[in-house]
Amino acid sequence: MVQVMENETQETMETQETMEDMMDQIALSDLRKGEIRSGVIISETENGWLVDVSYKCEGYLPAKEWTHHILVGDAERPSVGDTVEVQVVNIREGEEAQLLLSRWRHEFDRRWNEFENELARSEIISAKGLRKVKGGLMVACCGLEGFIPISHLAADGRGVNLNKFVDEVFDVKLLEKDRRKNRIVFSRKSLVEKETAEQRAKFYENVQEGSVIEGEVSSLTDFGVFVNIGAVDGLVHMSEISWKRNVRVKDAFKKGDKVTVKVIGIDRENNRISLSIKQAGGDPWSSVIERVKKGSVITGPVTNVTDFGAFVEIEPGVEGLIHIGDISWARILHPKEAFRKGQEVQVQVLEVDTVKRRVSLGFKQLHDPWKDIEERYKKGQDITVKVVRLADFGAFVKIEEGVEGLIHISQLSTKRVEKPGDVLHEKQEVMARIIEVNPDQRRIRLSISALEEQESPRAARDEEKKRREPSRAEQEKPQKNVQDEVVNYTMGDLFKDQNIN
Repeated sequence: MVQVMENETQETMETQETMEDMMDQIALSDLRKGEIRSGVIISETENGWLVDVSYKCEGYLPAKEWTHHILVGDAERPSVGDTVEVQVVNIREGEEAQLLLSRWRHEFDRRWNEFENELARSEIISAKGLRKVKGGLMVACCGLEGFIPISHLAADGRGVNLNKFVDEVFDVKLLEKDRRKNRIVFSRKSLVEKETAEQRAKFYENVQEGSVIEGEVSSLTDFGVFVNIGAVDGLVHMSEISWKRNVRVKDAFKKGDKVTVKVIGIDRENNRISLSIKQAGGDPWSSVIERVKKGSVITGPVTNVTDFGAFVEIEPGVEGLIHIGDISWARILHPKEAFRKGQEVQVQVLEVDTVKRRVSLGFKQLHDPWKDIEERYKKGQDITVKVVRLADFGAFVKIEEGVEGLIHISQLSTKRVEKPGDVLHEKQEVMARIIEVNPDQRRIRLSISALEEQESPRAARDEEKKRREPSRAEQEKPQKNVQDEVVNYTMGDLFKDQNIN
């Protein structure tokens, strides 16, 4: 009896095991395309992995099916023994059963559903900038990659800096979505326009003409600089950039520079703001008299060279003029002979006129060659000079740069000279003796005849005697009898005294 019961129990257990195996086989064979399964990586092949998903054969997960470019922040490649969730892509039954798996399709569906749920809760969602591409910016939202056209990043397309959005989190609205094409397009333009309108209203309440505020350079143009002051971009025209002349915008500013500006014009209807950088710091001419004194010596760069002189910057925004007559003690034809643009020069302030906004400068005053002239040149000294110009009364000669002397016509030669051009010509170099040095009158007199007299004193004396002797005509002129003149004068007086007619 016992034996019979044991046999029945064993048969029952075998029957149960057979039923469980059959159920398992049914479960294994009941695998559908698109189903999600959890599996274990059992081996790695050259182009993918084999995954055990509790099916009659291992599933094949190709490397290209592990991830997709639309998935942001995706997982690294798996290793043997890792558990992964995959989607069944294809099933082949029969003796050559094959199971094709995909990981990214399952992950994409999960993230897309999360994305749809976010949109259902609010039309405004958050996105994070990933990288700039041609035509716009790639962003991440709910683990999926989306795109924002550059025209939808700001209220207008001017001056949009895509780089500043990278790694930044901001609000966007959905513009377009296509699950089949894995395409998502966002826009933040309407949100920015709304925010900007609110900022502008607040801006016009708190800012008026004359206000001095901080801003940031947003773009550079040929006619000025655009500065972002929060609600709007204001224009700093070229004429309002600096008190200096000929300022190059690209040399003075770059995008992103922080600047202080003064509001000089508001056109609320057209949302145009006129700004000034130079007025924000004050007019340097208003207090120049306190800093620049007559007689002071200043060093500055030459900013411009003209026909009538050279302009020198004596402090930012304040220039002075060195007139051509105050450039050199020597005669110059053009200021460019002495200066070039950008050259650093030391000058003396001659006059300050704040009304006419003029500062007169002198260069030659600091380089007076007549200073200590008596120490370099003495009376009786023989020097070589160069004829610079001839006059009726003599010849002007160059002694050194800025110092000229005069050889009077009477000192040109021991011989008689009718005009200086008979014995000298311009640019000729001659030896002459100094006969007078007068620094007060800035005059030096020289003589060539003094040297000739020293070389031939007898010839000089003969010439002098000859000049003093009467000419032949004077000698041949008949001489009046002095006695007759006296007699005639006496007789005449006698008749006059006696009233004889």
